[in-house]
Amino acid sequence: MKQIFVDTSAWDAIADSADAHHLAALRCKEDLAGQYRLVVTDYVLDELYTLLLMNVGYQRAVAFKHQLDALVREGVLEVVWVNEELVMEAWQVFERFNVDKEWSFTDCVSYTVMKRLNLDEAFAFDHHFAQMGFVCRP
Repeated sequence: MKQIFVDTSAWDAIADSADAHHLAALRCKEDLAGQYRLVVTDYVLDELYTLLLMNVGYQRAVAFKHQLDALVREGVLEVVWVNEELVMEAWQVFERFNVDKEWSFTDCVSYTVMKRLNLDEAFAFDHHFAQMGFVCRP
């Protein structure tokens, strides 16, 4: 089964009906279902839970976290836990590319994980993934 990295921007668009990309995210989610294993980092989840708390409130943030936990249990979603080695490698990406870019450190961690796992597709509404050379969906 193919794998795709899912960025904070995609998860947020799925969960928040007020997000400008909500409908596109739902359509893309349906297109990926059953054909892709989803990959995410704990850094992305950290960003997501904070965004959801601010944008849709506590109850919906917690409910969405439970939905993601179910995807992990079902083997649909893999969470890559960031360790010191990944942080050091991501920092090198941050220093190398941010001379003329504005990639967040979380983006640099995502880049590092995607390269390590040989992933070339990202479900993201963040233009930084295209700058990184990845194919962006939708």
